[in-house]
Amino acid sequence: MEIRYIKEDEAADYQKVSAASFIWKFDAKVDSTVDMPVLAAFDNGRLVAGVEIFDFRSNYCGKFLEAVVISGVCSLPEYRRTGCIRKIFDKIGELAEENKWSVGFLHPFSIKCYEKFGFSNLNRMFKISVPFEQLKDIPRCTDVELYTGEQFDELSELHAKCALKENLMTLREEKKHFCDKPFEEADYTYIHRDKNGMADGYVRFKVNRPEELVAQELYVLTPEALYGLVGFLRGYDGIVRTLTVLKQYPGSPFACLTDRLDNVSYGNDEGAAGRIYNLRSILENNIYPEKYGRFALKCCDVLEQNNGIFDVEYENSKATVTRRNDGDYDISLTAPAAARLLLAGEGHTAQSAVYISGVEINGNADDFFRAFPARQTRFTDSSWSV
Repeated sequence: MEIRYIKEDEAADYQKVSAASFIWKFDAKVDSTVDMPVLAAFDNGRLVAGVEIFDFRSNYCGKFLEAVVISGVCSLPEYRRTGCIRKIFDKIGELAEENKWSVGFLHPFSIKCYEKFGFSNLNRMFKISVPFEQLKDIPRCTDVELYTGEQFDELSELHAKCALKENLMTLREEKKHFCDKPFEEADYTYIHRDKNGMADGYVRFKVNRPEELVAQELYVLTPEALYGLVGFLRGYDGIVRTLTVLKQYPGSPFACLTDRLDNVSYGNDEGAAGRIYNLRSILENNIYPEKYGRFALKCCDVLEQNNGIFDVEYENSKATVTRRNDGDYDISLTAPAAARLLLAGEGHTAQSAVYISGVEINGNADDFFRAFPARQTRFTDSSWSV
């Protein structure tokens, strides 16, 4: 079986595999191209499986690391469980070194399935719905501007500032990551400005009459921006009953705004899974405590660059990292467990981590857990929403 990127004239073949896998109608007029690299498996020259590859830069402790986002994982039904998807993911692991990817992300249909490839849950996000009536004490606001594409540089810079506040958020450095055709797509993005005219927040939303306005994205730098954008959205209370904000987590700005209101409801929202492709990069770029600490982390991974024992000695926010093949260690992690404890920002302790599959504590690992405290973490990207 051959694993390689598809050629331009093979795009329709990949789209047909996707159509057969997910049961959607293939239209030769519109489905004969793809606008991102596709890594595919070929059996005797026939395209039988593929994944879409996106390059992003993702915030990790205030540094933007190279990341790969994987989407559109599909195979012909008759080729399922034949190992073709595994071979593609093995190839992604090889490409990670070449492309300097530190981490990878995807939205799993089954986390158990993708654990086989080293991925673990990162976000357990939820959506918040609140009747507009409950927001009547927030002043209405008009200090906003409709995004039409002309303000791309400003919006991209604003998104980058928001990304620095939350671990794993990605930069958006291309126009395709924002909707610049609001009237044609009924998909609106408004930028809020502070008293000096500087952009300090934005919201992207659609309206589903008569029930709800759905904010797909709500990012703010200040409380004023949050209240201003919600005050602006109140202008739609004459045509819909409810405001729903997607991709929230405990402690996010909108969650804090609504946690004292009545009649607020919460529902599951699409989460993400992640994988570490370069463990040394994550360990070196982590922000460590000021107090001295040390730990030996054993990682059990099929990726050569991650497999082994990593000795970490830290102080004053920084660390030195060395690697060896064998010997004593304080904590052992499988690839999915490493992603869970180092990326997800859940702030585990030795007492809670022992219940996570793939974790083995072999000594006093307190210095390890102090090095990875609870952090605001929200992986999002635009690949599935534009």
